Order: sequence, then structure tokens, then C-alpha cells
Amino acid sequence: MTPRALMTEYLTAARRGDWDTAFGFFADDLEVRIPGRGPFAGRHRGKAAAVDYISTVRERFAGRIELELIDMLASDDRVVLVVRERFLTDGDPIEIHRANAYRVRDGRIVGIAIFEGDQYVVDERLH
Repeated sequence: MTPRALMTEYLTAARRGDWDTAFGFFADDLEVRIPGRGPFAGRHRGKAAAVDYISTVRERFAGRIELELIDMLASDDRVVLVVRERFLTDGDPIEIHRANAYRVRDGRIVGIAIFEGDQYVVDERLH
């Protein structure tokens, strides 16, 4: 499976809320880099760290998150997803733009680096 095909399947599962399938694409030794000043900021190793981060954010917003793919850029071992996410709250929704860069090897996601469009909004409103 090409990196583009893998990420398309990952994104499809995530958008329909099938996180068991989405997390199944993560390698056990996944490395994830989360920017900012929040409690998850930094470089983390292991699938559990990425699952914990995503699950914590999803739980905070009770799964009320809309994900829109703006663009996908792919090479032989990397894929960048440019996305718009809306976190629905009881007040005004939080809208963020980000680029997530993924490294893919042997049919698994082995690296994720998150680049926020507005880190201040993420630090203040999401964490």
C-alpha cells in the first residue's frame, strides 16, 4: 500500500469515528512531536503516547470535532495532511488549521509531527 493510500484509509477511519481502525495504522514505536506549551507538548515515543493525546482531546470535546482535509501531499515515505478542524463547544466553536507530517514505513505510520497554524489559539483553547 502506498503512503497516500494508507493515509487515505487512516483519514477515512478517523473521520467516521472508527478510532480502533485508525490507531491500527500506528507503529508500536511511533514517534510523535506535539508543539506548544500544553501538557502533551514535546517529543514522545510509542503508539500509546499518540493514542493518549488524541483520545484526551476527543474526550474533552465529547467527540464533537469536525475534520476537513484541505490538501494531501505525498512522497515515497512521507505524507502531509493540511487540515481544518472545528472543535464544537457550548459557546463559539474553536477552528484551527494545521499541517500534520507523517512518516510511513512498512504499511504503518512511524512518525507524526504537528505544525499548528496558530499555536497561541491551540495552547489557550485546546489544552
